[in-house]
Amino acid sequence: MALTFSGGLDLQKSRKASLNRITALPTPRYITLDCSGDKNAAFKPFLAVGEHVNAYQCVGERVFGDGSVPVYSGISGTVKEIVAGADGQPSGMIIGYEEKQQKAEIKGYGGTLAELTPEKITEIVKNAAIPCRGSYGFAYKRLQAASGKLKRFILNCCESEPGLTSRSAVITDDVDAVLNGAKIIMHALDIRNCEIAVERENGPVIDLISSKIKRNSLFSIRKTKQKYPQDEEIALIYAICGVQALDADEPERTKCAVFDAETAADVYRAVVYGVPYCERVVTVESENLLCPIGAPVLDLLEFCNVHAETAVKIISGGPLRGEVLKKLDEPVRPDSAAITVIYEGDGSPIPEMTQCNLCGRCVNVCPSRIIPYKLAELSRQKKYSKCADYGISACCECGCCDYVCPAYIPIKKLIRTAKHKKTAPKRDKNETDKPV
Repeated sequence: MALTFSGGLDLQKSRKASLNRITALPTPRYITLDCSGDKNAAFKPFLAVGEHVNAYQCVGERVFGDGSVPVYSGISGTVKEIVAGADGQPSGMIIGYEEKQQKAEIKGYGGTLAELTPEKITEIVKNAAIPCRGSYGFAYKRLQAASGKLKRFILNCCESEPGLTSRSAVITDDVDAVLNGAKIIMHALDIRNCEIAVERENGPVIDLISSKIKRNSLFSIRKTKQKYPQDEEIALIYAICGVQALDADEPERTKCAVFDAETAADVYRAVVYGVPYCERVVTVESENLLCPIGAPVLDLLEFCNVHAETAVKIISGGPLRGEVLKKLDEPVRPDSAAITVIYEGDGSPIPEMTQCNLCGRCVNVCPSRIIPYKLAELSRQKKYSKCADYGISACCECGCCDYVCPAYIPIKKLIRTAKHKKTAPKRDKNETDKPV
């Protein structure tokens, strides 16, 4: 029997691109390293306009209140502009393309895994600027938060949002990097077993992983049901551990950590080869493209012969979790798993929003088991301080509520607005979530 969670949506999707080999995007005309999305961080450039840059070179850093994280270039070229934010302070950098691409010298860890301490792994992951989902933003912060607190580790190989196949492509292209990266994460977390979550219907990926792990006691496969959003941490933890997480941003409170397959592969490459995070795989139509972070979305569309003028809407991400792009020169971001193109005739027009009739459909599909319509109404009334009483911190912003709402209320958008007000009170550090 396939493991699953309470709520969610049964959506059909194609697996056509899941076994496609990853195609490298030709070097884009320029990249934009945009750090303006994080209001709690400042960008500190290390180079001036006109200076030369190599691929994999550190060009600056994001400075937080408690430290900093490097920023790397995925191409070689010349610094064209230091982008300023609304406050006049640097918020990013534009690097222009050069014909002859050169890479900076990098060096991986030379010792054995047994000699590699958890602290050293965390340091390498930090210096490689590897991102992760959730409020931590970076994988090293997730490692620090989870250190010494966990009993289980789930490797997320699920991919439930329609049209997204980049994760399956990463696994198919280099399954050894994914599994070896999982071993390094296990060593950092002092965990003895990795539970690999993969959808039951994704037979090729299951067969590939099974052929690699065989009877390895470090790994076990957990087959999940094909249901959206099965790849969310809250849904996976519930399906495999039977625990309902009460905070989408701090899932380690459940004594379980979830790391995506891409993150595991990035950790492996950072530790073994010293490769920093400056490129990722993005699904565009039926293609899976390896492109540098900061590449213009238009370059990806042109490479895939997508005529942007014929599209009704272009989304950064999947159709349910993504955000509509306002401009086609917007850059590929570290969390851009896909570029979704909506053409005229895809689906049906969305009618005008009407009054909520308290049908409860949003409650039935919510994987976090909260009351979305109540949170949306509180947000609409700008009563943000009351949202914490209705479990807003558990919302993973999957968009299931939007999909089923007969009144066409933008519930996810309203909840996201309320969450960004940061009104939810902090829970006690010793408090844990309860098994269901």
